[in-house]
Amino acid sequence: MPHEVGAQEKITYGRNDRFAGGPVGGGAFWIDDEGRPVAKLGGPAQWGGLLEVRVGETFTVDDQVWRVDEIVNPETPDAYLLATRIG
Repeated sequence: MPHEVGAQEKITYGRNDRFAGGPVGGGAFWIDDEGRPVAKLGGPAQWGGLLEVRVGETFTVDDQVWRVDEIVNPETPDAYLLATRIG
């Protein structure tokens, strides 16, 4: 599904099939040694594996650029990431 710039998506454990060029899914959520939340995402084949992202970083799915806005409840089964399409 194509998203307009400004659209927001929630990424949880497992697959999110709403991304054009996806799917994208959360593989792990934790707190790093500096106290920052981190997410490891699985996605399209062009990634060549899993991506590790933090709040404020970006990732690309197909031609869409997404910014990580928030990582909520890391290290719990309810963890998720909120991302906004910026390009």
